[in-house]
Amino acid sequence: MNAAIFTKSAKGLILASGLIAASSIMGYAQDAPVALGAQATVPLSGLYAGAPTGSVSLGGHTFDLSAGNLASLANGQSVSFSGSWANATGAYLLLNSANTYLWYDQTVVGNVTLTFSDGTTQSTDLMVGSNLREWRTGAGFTVNLITDPAAAQVWTGNATDGSAAVIDMLTISLTGTKTLTSVTVNDTNGWGALAISLSGLTISSPDPAPAPAPDPTCTRPGNSCNTPAAVNSNSQKWLPSTSATTPSTTTIDKHTNSGHHSK
Repeated sequence: MNAAIFTKSAKGLILASGLIAASSIMGYAQDAPVALGAQATVPLSGLYAGAPTGSVSLGGHTFDLSAGNLASLANGQSVSFSGSWANATGAYLLLNSANTYLWYDQTVVGNVTLTFSDGTTQSTDLMVGSNLREWRTGAGFTVNLITDPAAAQVWTGNATDGSAAVIDMLTISLTGTKTLTSVTVNDTNGWGALAISLSGLTISSPDPAPAPAPDPTCTRPGNSCNTPAAVNSNSQKWLPSTSATTPSTTTIDKHTNSGHHSK
């Protein structure tokens, strides 16, 4: 065989194996949707025409929107959700703002604070025009763009008045080595009518790896262990006999010595 062809084939197999392994590891992450509960009081249907409802997948993650409400935070208000998410790898928030007039552009108006079981915290600022924008992008004189790669549009449609509307998702990456115990969204804005709207929350963490499949006991080509030839070759009749052979014993006359009688 041509050595160059063999080398290329081997490299291809190694690359393919690596891609399969990587995709398997990524596939073990799972979402834990958090119900917003009684803290969410504003009906999504009152803002969006045809708003997503129930258990929905947005931006590749699952959210629990079965209550059909969002949490709206005015100046100085906050909302917090507690739990225990071991080895959390990410927090995903459906987050927008309302009354996001142009004068708020590039202003920090809040933050998302994550607390871990070891007492440490991780905080992400919410800046208008970076990772936070107006939900009703069809409204006039509002900040309708986001530039932070961690924020992305995951739903688009219309507001109940017919103007364009969106839902964005903010991604907060975590190390995957700590237990997350609470997520808090704070509105730190001190003036004007801007409000922060939280429509959904989900936490991702590793899914326990499945138990490895046992190695097959058959190692014949094509696993052809049940063919007549294979069955015959494994038959006990081809094994050495294990029956014990009883050694013969000869009675020795204690009165003889090398075949000669003693005198």
